[in-house]
Amino acid sequence: MKYRAEIDGLRALAVVPVILFHAGFEWFSGGFVGVDVFFVISGYLITTIILAELEKGKFSIVSFYERRARRILPALFLVMFVCIPFAWILLSPAELISFSKSLMAVQIFASNFFFWQDGGYFETAAELKPLLHTWSLAVEEQYYVLFPLFLMLLWRLGERWLLMSLGLFFVLSLAMAQWGSYAQPTAAFFLLPARGWELLIGAFAAFYFSSAKRKEFSQEQKEVGGWVGVALIFYATVVYTDSTPFPGLYALVPTVGTVLIILFATRGTSVAGLIGNKFFVSIGLVSYSAYLWHQPVFAYARYWDPKIDLMAKSLLVVFVFFISFLSWKYVESPFRSRHFLDRKLVFTISALVGGLFFLIGLFPSKVDFHNEEKMARALSTSAAIYSSNVNERIFIKSRITYETMNPEAVVIGSSRAMQIGRNVANMDILNLSVSGASVEDILAIWKIASTKLNPSTVFIGADPWLFNLNSGQTRWTALTSEYQSALNDLGVRKYLEESEPTAEPIYNEAIVGLYDLINLSSIKAVDDSPSILDKVLSDGSRVYNVSYANKSLIEVERGAPSYITYAMSNFSYSDDARSELERFIKVLSVERNVVFVLSPYHPSLYRLMKSGDRKYLNIEAVFRDIAGRLGVQIIGSYDPVKVGCTADEFFDGMHPKGSCMAKVLSEVRK
Repeated sequence: MKYRAEIDGLRALAVVPVILFHAGFEWFSGGFVGVDVFFVISGYLITTIILAELEKGKFSIVSFYERRARRILPALFLVMFVCIPFAWILLSPAELISFSKSLMAVQIFASNFFFWQDGGYFETAAELKPLLHTWSLAVEEQYYVLFPLFLMLLWRLGERWLLMSLGLFFVLSLAMAQWGSYAQPTAAFFLLPARGWELLIGAFAAFYFSSAKRKEFSQEQKEVGGWVGVALIFYATVVYTDSTPFPGLYALVPTVGTVLIILFATRGTSVAGLIGNKFFVSIGLVSYSAYLWHQPVFAYARYWDPKIDLMAKSLLVVFVFFISFLSWKYVESPFRSRHFLDRKLVFTISALVGGLFFLIGLFPSKVDFHNEEKMARALSTSAAIYSSNVNERIFIKSRITYETMNPEAVVIGSSRAMQIGRNVANMDILNLSVSGASVEDILAIWKIASTKLNPSTVFIGADPWLFNLNSGQTRWTALTSEYQSALNDLGVRKYLEESEPTAEPIYNEAIVGLYDLINLSSIKAVDDSPSILDKVLSDGSRVYNVSYANKSLIEVERGAPSYITYAMSNFSYSDDARSELERFIKVLSVERNVVFVLSPYHPSLYRLMKSGDRKYLNIEAVFRDIAGRLGVQIIGSYDPVKVGCTADEFFDGMHPKGSCMAKVLSEVRK
C-alpha cells in the first residue's frame, strides 16, 4: 500500500496520550482513548491491505498471519522476557502468581478476558499490572481471526452486501458498547463485542479509498475535516476521565476524530503537514514498541517507589522512548523483513517461544509461597499491611495463630462487615471477616477463634447470601475440617468429604528459598489512610483504595445490575443453612453476647433492589425473626436511610465506610 506519513504521525497522537495517562499526568485524564485511536488506525491499514490483495486475487490467510506474527510477536516476546525477572524481584507472591497467569493469557491472545475477570482498567491496582496493556493486542488479534475470514466469505457477493453486513455488525457492536458501558462497564471495556465497531470505523475508511467511485473532497473540506479530527482527539484526551462511560457513544469522539484525519488529512493539507513531519513520524514509527514498554516500566517503578514525583515521571517517559527506539531498530525492523527468517521458521519459533512463556507462567501457580502465613505473622507486629489476592480463609487461620491480644469482641462476617474495628467501635475488637462469608465460614472461623480467644461479644455479619443454597460460595472448603468439627459440636450429622492435602513438590522449598533471597517486596507497616493499595489493619478491618471506591460508586449510580446479583445469582433459600445458624447462635449466646450486624447498602443500590426483586431485602426480616426468637441483639439495617448513612459513606454499592459502620455500632446495648 502507498505509504502515508500522516498515518505514522497519527500513531504518535495515539501513543503519547496513553503513555502520559499511565505515567500519571493529570492533564491527560482521558489519555486512555489513544487505544481507540490505535483500533481505528489498525482497522484502516489491515483492511486496506486485505482489500488490495482480494481485488488482485492474491490474498492468502497464511501470509496474512505471517505478517501479523512478524509485526506483533518479536517485540512482545522481548518485553515479556524482560518482565519475568523483575516480577520475581519486585512482586509479592500473590502478585507474582497473578502476573504469571497474565503471562499465560498473553500467549493465546486472551489477556483481555483475564483482566476482565481480574479487575477494572481504572482501579489503582491496575497501575501495578505489568501486562495490563496487552488486552488491546488480544482484542485486535481476536478481531483478525474473524475479519479476514468474513471478507473472504462474502467477497463474491459483492461490495454492497459486504458493506451492509459490516454495517449491521457495526450497529450491533456500538449498541452493545453503549449498553455495556453502563450495565457491565468492565466487560464492555475489555471484550471484542463492544470494541469491534471501532476497528470497523477504520475498515469503512479503507473501503472508501478502495472505491473507484469515491467522492473527492475539496481542499477546504479536507482542511476543515482534518482539524476537526485533531480537535476531537484532543478534546477526549484532556476532558474525559476514568468516570466517563466507556466505550459507548463517548468513544465516538476519538474514533470519529481519527477517521476524519485518515479521510481528510491527506498530502497537501496543513494537518498532514503537521503530523506528517519528522518529529511526529519518528514517534509513530516506534509507537508499537513504546506502547509495549510503557506499562511494565511504570508498573515496576511504582513497585519500587509508589510516590513517583513529576521529575521521575518525566524521566521514565524519556526512558520509555529510548528503549522503544532500540526495540524498534534492533527487534521490530529486522523481523519484519522476509529475508531475515522464512515463513516456516517464523511460525515454528513463535510456537516454541510462546509455549515456553506459557510454561514459565504456569510454574509459579504450582509453588506454595506461604504468603498468607507471612502476612498474618507481619500483621501481629505491624500497624497495617497490604492484602490482596490471598486465600482469606487460610489467612484468617494464621491470623488467629499469630494474634497476641485477647480482644473484647470479634467480628465474623463478609467483606460488608470488614469496616468494623477499633476505629469505629468503642471497644477492643478483632475483625475475622472473609469475603463472601457463608454459614460454613461463620461456624468454622469461630471454631478456630474459640480455641485461642475469649471474647465477651461476637458480632455476626447478617448478609443475604448466608442463606443462599446456590451462591457458589465454596471458598470455605479451605476450612472443611474446622467446619466439620463445629457441626459435630452442634450435634449436626453431616459428613463432609475432605480432599487429600496436596503434597508440596520437591522443588517447592528450593524455589521459595530463591524467591525469598532475590525478592525485594516486603509486608510493611503503613498508615491507616487509603492510599495506593487496599489494607487490612491491625484490628482486622479493611481500608479500600480511593480509586476503586470512586469507580465503583460511579458504576452503582449508573445502575449497573451486576452489583445487585453479586453472590446472589440463582438464589435459592436454604433451610439447612438457617437451621445450622440457629443451632450455632443458641449455643454461642449461652456464654457470649451475640450481635447480628445488618450492614447498609448504598442508597442507589438499595433503591434498585427495592424496585426490583425484593428477595434480597426480605432476608433482613429473616434475621430479625431469628434474633427475636433467640433473644440476641440485631443492629443496623440494609436500608441506609434508617441507619443514617449517606451516599458518600460507601466505598461502593455494598461496602460502607467506617463512618457509616460507626453509626451502626452506636446501637449496641451497653
